[in-house]
Formats: sequence, structure tokens, C-alpha cells
Amino acid sequence: MPIISTTPAPAGAAPAAAPTATRTTKQSMTQQDFLKLLTMQLKNQDPMKPMDDNSFVTTMAQFTGLEQSSQMITSLKGMGDANKMMAASSMIGREVTVRDYTGAETTGIVDAVENSSTGLQLRMGASLFSLDSVTRVAPTSAKALPANVPA
Repeated sequence: MPIISTTPAPAGAAPAAAPTATRTTKQSMTQQDFLKLLTMQLKNQDPMKPMDDNSFVTTMAQFTGLEQSSQMITSLKGMGDANKMMAASSMIGREVTVRDYTGAETTGIVDAVENSSTGLQLRMGASLFSLDSVTRVAPTSAKALPANVPA
């Protein structure tokens, strides 16, 4: 056990530097965290005053609701991604106008859709544009068609 001095420090002495601790804060609780907390609560409860059955059932119901919500979010995200892919693929062969990061607009025919780590990309010639940058989609005009494609 450390001994703490009760004598005052000399007037010119610098205060001792306090130990610094770094702490990272989690923004949300995962299912694994919830299970650990529930397990610790059950493990450390007073055997003479066990957890109330109603409280335990309520906690388990909340956990089940959390798990179902998590599964639903995952399913909805998958559906949203599939819808975006369908919307992007419907632009193949169409005349599309996109706005780049400088604000300049480019119009061209979509040749392909690519799914990359940055999201869905529309290929127009040698260039790739984000699906989010589309400002206009129109049927291909006869003048925009390549020479080997019949109008």
C-alpha cells in the first residue's frame, strides 16, 4: 500500500504530473456486449435476493427485440443494395448526365455498371461515375448512338 505524505510541498516545487489514461468510448452496445452484461449480472447477483423473474423476462424480451431489429436492418440494407443495382443496370444503353466533384456536367451513354468498394459506378466510355452523381436519365437519342447500332 503506498504511503501518502501529509507534509506540504515546498513553495517552488512543481506539482507531480498526474498519470494520464486513454479511454475509448463505444457509441453503441453490441449483442455480444449485452450478453456479457447479462451474464455478469446473473453471476454477481446476491443468492439471497435473486433477480426478479419479471425483470429477467423483460430483459430477455428486450434482447430478442434487439436481435430481430438487427436482422431486419441487415435484410433492408440488402434489399436497398439490390434496388440500387437494378436502378443502375436499367441505365445501361441510356443517355445519362452526371455531375462530377467540381460541379461540371458530363453526358454520355452508360456502357456498364460496376460495383466497387466506393459503391455503384456507371461506366461511360473509359470513365467511371458514381450512381449518386446522376442528374438526368433519358432514352438514347439517334444522334448519340454508335455507328454500328441501329436506331
